[in-house]
Amino acid sequence: MTVTDRLVAFLREQRVQGVPDAPRHEAKRLVLNQLKASVGATGHPAVRRLHDWRTGAATPGDTAHVLWTGLATSTEHAAMVNGALFEVLDFHDTYIPTYLHAVSGVLPAVLAAAEPLGSTGAEVVDALALGIEVELAVATILMPTGYYRGFVPLGLVGGVGAATACAVLGGLDDEQTRNAIGLAMCTAGGTYESVGSMGLAYVTAANARNGLDCYQLAAAGFDAPATAFEGDKGMLASYSDEPADKVDDVLGSLGRTWRIHGQSYKTVPTETITHAPVECTLAVREKAAGRVVETLRFGVEPIVVTIADERYERFGLPSSDLEARFDLRFCAAAAWQRGRFGLAEMQEAAYTDADILALRATVQLEPDPDRASFDGCWLEVGFTDGSSERVVVDAFRGSADNPVSDDELGALFRDAADGLLSDDRAAAVVDVVLTLDEAPDLGGLLALTVLEDA
Repeated sequence: MTVTDRLVAFLREQRVQGVPDAPRHEAKRLVLNQLKASVGATGHPAVRRLHDWRTGAATPGDTAHVLWTGLATSTEHAAMVNGALFEVLDFHDTYIPTYLHAVSGVLPAVLAAAEPLGSTGAEVVDALALGIEVELAVATILMPTGYYRGFVPLGLVGGVGAATACAVLGGLDDEQTRNAIGLAMCTAGGTYESVGSMGLAYVTAANARNGLDCYQLAAAGFDAPATAFEGDKGMLASYSDEPADKVDDVLGSLGRTWRIHGQSYKTVPTETITHAPVECTLAVREKAAGRVVETLRFGVEPIVVTIADERYERFGLPSSDLEARFDLRFCAAAAWQRGRFGLAEMQEAAYTDADILALRATVQLEPDPDRASFDGCWLEVGFTDGSSERVVVDAFRGSADNPVSDDELGALFRDAADGLLSDDRAAAVVDVVLTLDEAPDLGGLLALTVLEDA
């Protein structure tokens, strides 16, 4: 059996058995997390420009809505704009073992496909869970060397997850599903040089659209190579340096180990590698008692130093919110100076603040070989009076080893929606999402996910 054969076999088995309750619930949580990530993003220039760019005409059988704006447009355009909405604030999910924002490529395509199909909430939830699971499995095979080569993990596998989920939702047969997945494997792409620009939001948008396209083409009879993944010039060889023997280990665990439960949920709107440092910074700040900082010294997973140093040199001083949120030193300095970390700390008033930038220059990053993941770090703050404080965070709040509850996730959404939705509307969104598998269609959710001044 080829890799696509084995993925299809997993999907067929789950269709017969039914997706277990725990992954289904996690899929609903991930929907709510994406709404948290996107509710404050409609005014971002990247989203506005994509929203207004060649808006596809809504036609019968090909109409879907852009979240929060209420725009009825073509399914392709809706998938793209919703993908950008989910990505641009960097407030979404992360599967840390593969550096992947898994849901941002899959959910926009699922929402776009579900509207014209009239899918039930349960069908959407199951398709999302299965698409994410296939996406995470493929990413697990390709990473970390796919990332080291310079590819955005979502750019490689987001379309695969989206095509898979749409194929499940649309009830494609085995051959059509293989072709949908294979087409997505043949058309993957997106480089990490896009970080710090609108290009990263476009990578996500384009992959959501691509997954939807691959599903629609496969449904129309378009075929793809059976060996799209493992062929001599297939996905594995083209995008990664991982050994082929990973395939059996990873695919053999499908349905037994649900990787969807390894997702991290962001509690602050910035890149995942900054979460433990920001958490440490705020924890020490509470003990500072007016002392003046001389240095902030972090011990982090070695790859974090490599990533942060490359950005520090490439960006120089941050000149946009897109650069600021990918600058670990800036994020730590902003958290200390402001005593908080939210969307306001990504705005021009913060990334041009002389005090924040001066403190940023004191931040030191030390590779800690004992740290195998970037969900934790330690911080030692040296003060000008010669004293110091040290704190360790082994797993930031929201990470897989320190998860947020449903209530906490609901509170994060309501905080993100503050000033954009009424308290009653925000509470209703939380309730509808967490009971989405009981809904007859997406109408109730779509009616609520429109900003009240849109």
